[in-house]
Amino acid sequence: MKVLALDFGGSSVKYGIVDENAVISESGKRPAPLSSVEEFLDTVESLYEQYKDAVEGIGISIPGNVDPESGILFENGVYQELYGKSITDLVKEKCGVPTAVENDGKCGALSEAWKGALKDCKDGAVIILGSGIAGGIIKDHTIHSGKGFNAGEFSFQVTNPGEYSMLTTAFMSAGMLGVTYKLCKLKNLDFSVQDSSPSMYLFDSMFASRFAQPEGEPLKIKADGRQFFKWVEDGDEDALKIYREFIVALGALVVNTQICYAPERIVIGGGLSANEHVLPDLQKEIDQYYTNIGLGEKMRAEVVRSGYLGESNLFGATYNYILHNKR
Repeated sequence: MKVLALDFGGSSVKYGIVDENAVISESGKRPAPLSSVEEFLDTVESLYEQYKDAVEGIGISIPGNVDPESGILFENGVYQELYGKSITDLVKEKCGVPTAVENDGKCGALSEAWKGALKDCKDGAVIILGSGIAGGIIKDHTIHSGKGFNAGEFSFQVTNPGEYSMLTTAFMSAGMLGVTYKLCKLKNLDFSVQDSSPSMYLFDSMFASRFAQPEGEPLKIKADGRQFFKWVEDGDEDALKIYREFIVALGALVVNTQICYAPERIVIGGGLSANEHVLPDLQKEIDQYYTNIGLGEKMRAEVVRSGYLGESNLFGATYNYILHNKR
């Protein structure tokens, strides 16, 4: 059995031919079809026509709140033209093959439950450090969607209480968009050269008053993950301050997830987790909570780094397809 797995992101759609053993035989990517339903379906059909003799169906990973049973995409993603529509029905009508769809963060979690770090766990959690904080809750070896299909939307967990704004959430402290915005404000970096330029201007319309006004012309330096960690390693004070906030927020997120759900294992994935210092520093932060609050060892989950890089959503989309099309 092979599936055409599609991972729709904000800038591109990744695709792969994935079998039941999580082996990818062919893969690639195309520009994200954001402009219309027709463009989205044309992209799916084009890829299916290319591989239709090799696959039995289509598995889709996409941002936003998804009902995996009906296939309806509701909100909170970048594919706004698809809101309120059943992606599975649209794709089945276009391509004539079985189709399954799930939220991208939950696909990342499903990939860990299938063949990854949670394959031997009944209950687990996956926290994915990307532009925001995606992820999912694994319960009884499969995804737990929760009310409104919002379980595992870790971006909105409050990690720095004291005021009522997005600045108090994990999204702004532990996601790359929030990290980039803070770097821009503290180091007077030009918003226009950032990969996430539109988000920088949006954040500034909400939070500019919280930061000192910069002096001089903004520096045309791109504050991506690589540059952020280089500044940290060089001892840059601004970057170290933001990195400390990042670890504190992530530590609170992990401990709160552990106390609320008590999973056996928590997997940390995404681009920011790949830095060699993140997991050891996170573990030290978590240990402080357990030592000073007096939580017993039985409450402690094992925290591990994901073994996947960019392919996890393709695996998760495939596993979700298998779960919805069992023979």
